[in-house]
Amino acid sequence: MFKFKKRLYYFTGPNFALDVVSRRHLKISFPNEVNDLFEMMPFDFGQGKKAKDMRLDWQNAIAVHSQEFGFISFSERWDVPSMWGHYAESYAGVCLGFDVTEKLTKMVYESDFKEFPYEDLGTEHGKKQIFAYAQETKSIHWQFEVEWRRFVHLSEDEIALKKRGARHFFTPFDHKLELKEVLIGPRSNLTSKQFRKALGSYEGVDIKTVRASFRNYKMTTQKLKKLQK
Repeated sequence: MFKFKKRLYYFTGPNFALDVVSRRHLKISFPNEVNDLFEMMPFDFGQGKKAKDMRLDWQNAIAVHSQEFGFISFSERWDVPSMWGHYAESYAGVCLGFDVTEKLTKMVYESDFKEFPYEDLGTEHGKKQIFAYAQETKSIHWQFEVEWRRFVHLSEDEIALKKRGARHFFTPFDHKLELKEVLIGPRSNLTSKQFRKALGSYEGVDIKTVRASFRNYKMTTQKLKKLQK
């Protein structure tokens, strides 16, 4: 983790895009609810009963962790077709570009599991090391995402709400997370006019439409008017 200033991108579907912009917030994801079954599970536990017990212990640890900690996922790239297909409902959603000035974690992609250091769970330092590795490691199959994560610790009130069954939690835009671009997908019915209304007094945002490139396997833009007050 280190401090930096970088343009990073957040994909969302058409049903939530205007709400995200008008409410100035991003939805928090939790490790035990995401679309990757290997989330925080980059480990080889071995075989046999001991391995099964270790795996269950670690899965329980992830579940407990997910009651208090979540994350926001960003990508370095907005022009990767797979990202639009996976996270913007087959090109019908949008991609939001943010200038981020904050400590974020860049994900590491591995082709093989690491042996699970079960003994380290017995110490606080060892446990922190295991969680740190698990949080920043994904399968090499996801490397097209070029993902950065903003980790979020829920407030005491939010933790209490989550224990009572609440599912949706958000983190607001702020001076460390400034919206700079709205990229509208090629199959989206959303319009620049709708986003200008949703932005209201929020200034300095470019609104663009996206299409498939005619020359290579990338997305490209057709720039619209820059938002003006």
